Amino acid sequence: VHSHVNSSLLKVFVYLKEVESTKRMMMMMGATTTTTTTTSKTPLFLVKKKRTDLKIVQLSRSRSRRKLPPPPKSVLKTNSPPPAEEEEKRSSITKAKNSKDAFKLETNEIALYDTTLRDGAQQVGMSLTLDDKLAVSKRLKEIGVRFIEGGYPGSNPKDAKYFEVEANNAREMSSQSNSGSSKNSSYTDAAEVSNKNKNKNVNNNTNTFISAFGMTRRKGVSVEQDAGLQAMLDCPAPVACIVAKAWDEQCEKVLEVTLEENLQLIEESVAYLIENGKDVIVDAEHFYDGYNANPEYALKCLKTAANAGAKAIALCDTNGGMMPWDVEAITRIVVESLGDTMIGVHMHNDGGLAVANSIAGVRAGATMVQGCFNGYGERTGNADLVVIAANLALKMGKKVVPDGELAKLTECARTIAKICRQDILARQPYVGPDAFAHKGGLHVAALKKMPMSYNHILPELVGNSARSVVSELSGRGNVLDAAYKTGREVSGDMAKKVLAQIKSLESKGFILEDAGASVDILFQRAASDYEAPFNVVEFTVHSGSTSFGVVAKEEDDDDGSSDSNSSSNGNGTNRNRAPSEGYKEGSFSSNQAIVKIDTFLTKNMETRLSVAEGNGPVDALAKALRSALRDDFPQLDGISLSDYKVDLLSQGGTTAAVTRVTIDFVDSATDLRWRTVGAHSSIIEASFRALVDGLEYGIERCADGCVVDFETN
Repeated sequence: VHSHVNSSLLKVFVYLKEVESTKRMMMMMGATTTTTTTTSKTPLFLVKKKRTDLKIVQLSRSRSRRKLPPPPKSVLKTNSPPPAEEEEKRSSITKAKNSKDAFKLETNEIALYDTTLRDGAQQVGMSLTLDDKLAVSKRLKEIGVRFIEGGYPGSNPKDAKYFEVEANNAREMSSQSNSGSSKNSSYTDAAEVSNKNKNKNVNNNTNTFISAFGMTRRKGVSVEQDAGLQAMLDCPAPVACIVAKAWDEQCEKVLEVTLEENLQLIEESVAYLIENGKDVIVDAEHFYDGYNANPEYALKCLKTAANAGAKAIALCDTNGGMMPWDVEAITRIVVESLGDTMIGVHMHNDGGLAVANSIAGVRAGATMVQGCFNGYGERTGNADLVVIAANLALKMGKKVVPDGELAKLTECARTIAKICRQDILARQPYVGPDAFAHKGGLHVAALKKMPMSYNHILPELVGNSARSVVSELSGRGNVLDAAYKTGREVSGDMAKKVLAQIKSLESKGFILEDAGASVDILFQRAASDYEAPFNVVEFTVHSGSTSFGVVAKEEDDDDGSSDSNSSSNGNGTNRNRAPSEGYKEGSFSSNQAIVKIDTFLTKNMETRLSVAEGNGPVDALAKALRSALRDDFPQLDGISLSDYKVDLLSQGGTTAAVTRVTIDFVDSATDLRWRTVGAHSSIIEASFRALVDGLEYGIERCADGCVVDFETN
């Protein structure tokens, strides 16, 4: 059923729903089957060319299903049936069908299929332990993601163990909740669990199902013999997602099978998993590229999977290069062609359009969206399921998670990022720390009058919050807002004074928008009644090293031995050795700091001098400063540096460039964290400025809640 228009015209094909009359197992055994042909009147369809030209294409629905010949017996490997005890074990695990259909959706509901634990884990620099995978899975179940693809049980022991642990945990939970029932929310029906937990403090959403990933059988191997399919049968997950080729060129060049053989791989693999109690999803790999190359064959792959009993088929933009309008047009054809089969989309972000393409697929009728939380994945990543969920729910009115869970989206995304040891992208839509941050003074002023004036949604809908930052671009409103958030009452004159200081500091290289403690210190010092707990009078740092010069290299005698009685020149270098460049043996470096401070804890000022050595000049300064302050402020013992970052501000690439230093602090007693910044042409002075501000901030907000009380005359 193929009408060639031309190479640039989008080809449209419509298939009539076929009458199922072929018994697959009889075909595999070479038995004779009956072929049924259905015909109907030929409909007319409008096809859009380049979005402006319309052409009427007449398509015939008349087609007959061809019987696939059985594979040669000499090619297929045979395998004896599994032992009875093995069959019994499988039956107890995989044939317990879900009384709640994982693929039965409510009106206007879209199923989210998360593949962070499998596809997302293929991201460079991301490696998940078993505990990581279980923690991510737990959080996804709590928020109510419909499907969680836990991994590839046939590829590594860790993934196989994940499914085992998940099954055991679910059985224990269900046993406690259902008085011994073996049902559970991730593997079987959870309705009863939910009813029994209504009055308990248990977050147990009941619409999550665990899926195992695999592939169709290998060529030349029977389904009973294929190790990957057997691993999926042994896996307790009720849903099996198998990848199948849908691009003719890939079949011939990558799989090295004929097009008919590829259809056999799909049909036999799907049928075998279903016969053994699995609900099957087929990921049609490279589908959109395959459709553009050979639409008839790409659709035939989908129909083969559907006729074999697949519950859902995901259309994959595996190379991530499709355009949204093409995705929408092709997906609509598939939805109309396959009738009742659930259609999903699986997009990659190589063209930066994974989210847009996923939305386009839903517009065309897809009811499942696959992706990864925070857009993790190979190359440029998979579609960001976080952004997709928010867009579908808030912009398209779709149901994607249980009621009330969307407001936990930000917390969930950041928790998963932490588990995966990935930094959350500050500018990530909806959930990033900067998603609703405002820097311009005009914006902040407008937001106070109209919260939606510069926000596309209310951030609280996804659990985020709006914030303003202070910088040289700020207005007085930004400063007042920053003061309000720290609990300070600031007058207009003080706000004006602090804003002038901010602009001056940023012109010298400071960046204060993320250094909240440095801004807070400016407010403190601007207050008329504030007296600093200490003041640095002067500091000196001495750094030395004996690591440079020449290396003493012994000259061997003729017999290979060295003269142990060779004389020395008095500085440790043997006169009988030949010099060479490098580091001296036994070399060391020294870093010593002297800090002189005035303290004002009492009405009588005290001057103190402290000396310390450290592992580097900044460490020596920190130790000397702490030593001078410790007697008056013992809470400093609980304050430590958690991060230290240096940025070189360009000045033509010279060594005279201004250096910006950012220091993160943490109070071990309260887990309070803060950040300060310093800038100077000297990296040591830039570091010391950030250090002084950080300790002063920590003294004011010390662990025991003390407030520095200055006695007056």
